[in-house]
Amino acid sequence: MNADDITKLQAYLKKTLNDDIVLKTRPKAKDSAELYLGDEFLAVVYKDEDEGEVAYQINMTILPEDL
Repeated sequence: MNADDITKLQAYLKKTLNDDIVLKTRPKAKDSAELYLGDEFLAVVYKDEDEGEVAYQINMTILPEDL
């Protein structure tokens, strides 16, 4: 994801979910960004482009010890 994608998506997530959300680039992966709530890593956000349409998917893993 480029800087413009991250800026727009971060603004949307802040407005929709929580103002403390931060998206950070992933140096080795250009199709995704890391999603944080403050300093806490939450998930990876992927950009999916198919036939000219764009969607973003949030992949969050929750471990049993976190429950």
